[in-house]
Amino acid sequence: MSAANAQGWHPESRFTVVDGVRCHYLDLGPRGAPPLVLIHGIAVSSWNWRHNLARLSRRRRLIVPCHKGFGWSGRDRGDYSVRGLARFVLGLLDQLGVERADFAGNSLGGAVSTWIATHRPARARRVVLINPAVLKSQRPWKLLHTQIPALGPVYKRLVTPTVMRAGLAALAYRNLRVDSGYMANFWGPLSVRGSIQTMLAVARQLPGSLEDLDAHVEQMSQPTLAVWGERDGVLPVRGGFELARRVPDCRLVLFERSGHCPHEEEPERFDALVDAWLLDEG
Repeated sequence: MSAANAQGWHPESRFTVVDGVRCHYLDLGPRGAPPLVLIHGIAVSSWNWRHNLARLSRRRRLIVPCHKGFGWSGRDRGDYSVRGLARFVLGLLDQLGVERADFAGNSLGGAVSTWIATHRPARARRVVLINPAVLKSQRPWKLLHTQIPALGPVYKRLVTPTVMRAGLAALAYRNLRVDSGYMANFWGPLSVRGSIQTMLAVARQLPGSLEDLDAHVEQMSQPTLAVWGERDGVLPVRGGFELARRVPDCRLVLFERSGHCPHEEEPERFDALVDAWLLDEG
């Protein structure tokens, strides 16, 4: 583990151990305020919420972990299914004494948030799903073909800063510049030993995880806000309409200029929307 990975990226970076794996997280805002957990997507880290921390922590306790295997958290050979990642997040919340929270998750983080909402419903009050990977009709990960173990070594050679930068610019972001500054923060944690293997492990588990999530999505009982970037090249916007149709209490808001990560691409609009929605008890 590199020195940068050991220190974290934020002045208030914190570390604990969850199920034997080191967990990097942020714990910001008033301790007595309602908790909101922000959960990032695949291949990235808690750094991807950097634009959202200041506003969203004004009126709530903001808990922002790195998934195990990503960012500044530890890598192991454990369970990298959506269920395994969700249990890691819940293990952190148990340590922090947080029994119930609001959850906001992007992409893979949306899958984790959905798993918690459907399999541990008492833990989730409200849920914000940001271009979430939860519907088997979309299956974005088949593009990687990582469910075929023999191709793993090929992807390890292909995952380089140049290739990742091109992929992010072409598929994920439509309203955010993927420049050298972005890549320095994105690639640092991903270059830590074991990171590519972790990403492949998550991708291999995703087909089964999506089957499970898709089968339970109608059971979501929590008020749900679905935020979808219309220009997403990974998860097309039709998934937002399907989610709004199938989740009993779901409001869909489209971000016309954004791609896969509206919270990064239009942070001021995103923060204002989420802030108001979480406060609306009507």
